[in-house]
Amino acid sequence: MPYAFQRESNMTKITAILGRSFRSGSAGLTVVELVVLVAVISVLSAIGAPLYLSYSRAQETDGAARVIVVALNQARQLAVTRGVSFSAESQTNPNNRMRFCSGTVVPCPGGNVYTGAGTDANGWHRLENGSRITLGPAITFSSLGAATAAGRLRVQNSSATGSLDVCVSPSGRIRVMAVGATCP
Repeated sequence: MPYAFQRESNMTKITAILGRSFRSGSAGLTVVELVVLVAVISVLSAIGAPLYLSYSRAQETDGAARVIVVALNQARQLAVTRGVSFSAESQTNPNNRMRFCSGTVVPCPGGNVYTGAGTDANGWHRLENGSRITLGPAITFSSLGAATAAGRLRVQNSSATGSLDVCVSPSGRIRVMAVGATCP
């Protein structure tokens, strides 16, 4: 049997297995198949959309908490490299911003404010994604990198459905924790 005929007979076996007969004049899907396809896509969308929104809000909150961790680590690094204490001053909603100053005086006196990458002319770092700082005490790092007192900053997402705490331990370690968890 020539190869072309063998291939054709294999194709008819495959189409018979699939339960469909392909004729030269019939192409496309039936209405029932389209309705089933639309129903399956609708069910998957109804399940997936709320899960995606929940995930994106959680990531927004986590991202804002990590931005604050990076900023506090920068203040700690400045204290160690410059050999002087640095304080992190934060402003809660509606400003949602943070800045550093050398020394332990908060609010920061004008001449001691750190201005660098990511700050405006007055030294303020802003939260970018609409998240809010809802609890923001002043935290001071010594020239050895330790915090003079433990502190907790709370971050909330823009839709106010989730919060995370950024905990600073007396040793200077900075961690993101769930709200209500005990800071070490």
